[in-house]
Amino acid sequence: MELKHKPSVLVFTDWYLPGFKAGGPISSMINMVEAIGSEVDFWIVCADSDYLDSTPYPHLEPLIWHQVGLAKVLYLPKGKRRFGFISILISRTHCNWIYINGLFSKAFSVFPLLAAKRLGKAAIVAPRGMLAPGALGIKSAKKRAFLKFFKTFGLYRSITFHATHTHEAGHILDNISENAKIVTLPNFSRKPKVDRTRISKSVGELNLLMVARLAPEKNIHFAMEVLSRVHAPAKVVLKCIGPVYDAQYASFCKDLAASLPSNITVEWKGPCNAAEIDDALSWAHLFFLPTLGENYGHSIVEALLAGVPVLISDTTPWSALQTYGLGADFPLGQVASFSDYISHISAMDDNQYLNEFQGVALKASQLVHLPLTRQGYKSLFA
Repeated sequence: MELKHKPSVLVFTDWYLPGFKAGGPISSMINMVEAIGSEVDFWIVCADSDYLDSTPYPHLEPLIWHQVGLAKVLYLPKGKRRFGFISILISRTHCNWIYINGLFSKAFSVFPLLAAKRLGKAAIVAPRGMLAPGALGIKSAKKRAFLKFFKTFGLYRSITFHATHTHEAGHILDNISENAKIVTLPNFSRKPKVDRTRISKSVGELNLLMVARLAPEKNIHFAMEVLSRVHAPAKVVLKCIGPVYDAQYASFCKDLAASLPSNITVEWKGPCNAAEIDDALSWAHLFFLPTLGENYGHSIVEALLAGVPVLISDTTPWSALQTYGLGADFPLGQVASFSDYISHISAMDDNQYLNEFQGVALKASQLVHLPLTRQGYKSLFA
């Protein structure tokens, strides 16, 4: 009887465990490995420090393979993030696929793709929302020059692109090539560990939660504008969890928060690990993220799977939320719609809140379609 070997995938990603500050990109990889790591061998190459950190992880020796959960992980120090070293690494690691988690990182996207092309290795590139209009608008000239260079020299030819939804597939066709080979598979989602029995809802009070890095594309200043229109007697507390990506923008948002009416309180918590986020989800009545765009929105999905309704913009894959009883999504031009919705939820008593948002976690799990997603990834790497 012939034995079937598991497919083997060499992954390049800027960050992986024990890191947690990078948000969606790191969540995408962690959740994928946890979901199918028993059926696919993952070998992950990442930085030896967390997002925005310069200090390496303590007690983790670089340049050797560590068993981390269901994956083998190699932590790459700055001195080794060179094309030559990455080429040697790829040539000596015998895997069926090179999987590149991102698009514009020199060490973990550009060099691995160039090396894979040079060595004739099959590669999959996951743009992770970096081709969305909102994301491309940040440092636009540099990113478009990069894309033009890669297209001019045919460096994306024969590459498989992994899109997480049909909108992202469209972004790939628009920005890479109308003939690009695209496989569309949603991300895996983490099921938070929460205790919703801890929370009750009093009339006139609302606990809001936002999980996002402090960056312009997350549209946090817009959230402050929305809250400025939520008037007493509504008493709102917003907890903001996430690292500072843009210091100037973060300062601007904090100044806006400081000028909000006295009935609005904003708490800046910084980056938090999964357990701390789960604790915040147990506290929250409503998750709030008026983002400029998400290719998936891990924090949104995790909130829903925790049973927390969400208030988001219409620039994510998650739409018609009011139809499903999962919260609301509005166009960003409708500031009043956001503030009116917050006031509406604030005015509810406990019974009204529970009736309005009964079964959020179950409904969300039905939307995620985990068994179909798992089979799709197994087929991708077969």
